[in-house]
Amino acid sequence: MIKQSKNLYQFKVTLLGIRPPIWRRIQVPENYSFWDLHVAIQDAMGWSDYHLHAFAIQNPKTGKKEEIGIPDDHWEGKRILPGWEQKIKRYFTLENNKALYSYDFSDDWQHEIKLEKIIPHKEGIRYPVCVTGKRACPPEDCGGIFGYEDLLEILSDPDHEEYEDTREWLGNDFNPDHFSVSEIVFDDPDRRFEYAFHETEDLMEDDDFDESEESEEEMLQLKATSREFIHSLWERAKANDLDGLSPDELKLARIIKDHEDEFFNQFEFADILGDHEFDPEIETNPFLHIFIHLTVEDQLASKEPIEAFQFYNAMRQKRCSHHETIHMIGAILAPMMLSVMHRQEPFDANAYASLLKKYKNRNPNKIFDLLEKEAKLYSTDG
Repeated sequence: MIKQSKNLYQFKVTLLGIRPPIWRRIQVPENYSFWDLHVAIQDAMGWSDYHLHAFAIQNPKTGKKEEIGIPDDHWEGKRILPGWEQKIKRYFTLENNKALYSYDFSDDWQHEIKLEKIIPHKEGIRYPVCVTGKRACPPEDCGGIFGYEDLLEILSDPDHEEYEDTREWLGNDFNPDHFSVSEIVFDDPDRRFEYAFHETEDLMEDDDFDESEESEEEMLQLKATSREFIHSLWERAKANDLDGLSPDELKLARIIKDHEDEFFNQFEFADILGDHEFDPEIETNPFLHIFIHLTVEDQLASKEPIEAFQFYNAMRQKRCSHHETIHMIGAILAPMMLSVMHRQEPFDANAYASLLKKYKNRNPNKIFDLLEKEAKLYSTDG
C-alpha cells in the first residue's frame, strides 16, 4: 500500500488521435512509482491491463529520453527501466511536465500524460482520485485508432451487415460518449503487481529451482500422449476421485472432463487402449485434442507467445467461451504442428504468432471459415 504523501500530482491523460477527445484528470500521491501511475491510468481510462505498456519521458537531469515500464526481451534494442523502481517525482516537474504513455504495442494506444499542477494532500480523501473526464474508453483489442473508427461507423448504422455482431460483442450498454466519475474503481497497485508478477518471482527466488522443473513439464506432456495414463485419469475424473493428484495432473483431469460430451461418448473410451482407428469425419483423436489444450493453456499462463495471450483476450471480449477460444488457437496451432511432424522441419514460431495477431480482431462467427482456409497452407499433403 502507498504511504500517505504530502503533495499530489494532478495529471491530464489524453488518448491521442481520436476526436472528440477521450481524456481523464487524475490526482495521485507524489511518492507514486511509474507502475503505480500506470495502474491509476488503466483504471481511470477503463483499460483492462491485458497488454504491455511503457512511458517515454525526458530525464530532467540528463536531458535524455528514457522508457519506463516492464522490461521485456521481446523488444530487442530497447532499454526499458522497471516502472516499480522509478519514482514519478524524479522525472515530472512543472517544467518537464509531459510524457507519452503507450499501451498495447499491437493496437498502439498512445496517451499524452501532462502534469498540470502540484497540490496539497487533503485529509479524509483516499487517493488516487479521478476528478473529471470525457467519453468512454475504446474496447480492448478493437484494432487501434482505425479499428475503433470502423467500429463507431458500424454502430452508427443499424443496417450495416456487421451491426448485430458488433453490438453483441460490445454489449447493448456500450455508449462511446458515456463517462461517469462514480463508476471508476482504483485498484491497489501493490496487489496488481503481486497478481502480475508473484508467480515468476517466487519461482526465480526458490533455492530449489533448477532445470528439473522443466523436465517435469516435459514429462507431463509425455503423459498426455500415454493411452494408459489418460485412461486412468479419465476413470478418476468420472468418479470424481481426484485426491492425491498433482496440480498438473488435476489440470489434465479438468481438460479431459471438459470434453466428456464432446467426444468421449462417441465410442467406448476403453477402445483407445487398443488399436482404435479414429475416423476424422466423426471422431476426434483425444490425445491430440488434450495435447493441444495443454499446450495452449501453458502458452496463456506464460504469455509466451504474447500473441496467444492477446488473441485469447480479444476473443473473450467478443463473448467467446474459454473452451471455444482454446479451440480457435488450437485450430491455428494444430495444422502447423502436423506440418512440422510431416516435413520434419523446425516449428515456425513467427508464423504462428503472426496468424494469432492477424486473426485476433476478427468476428468470431466468421473466424472458423478463415482458419480453415489458412490451414490449407500448412496441410501435410506437401
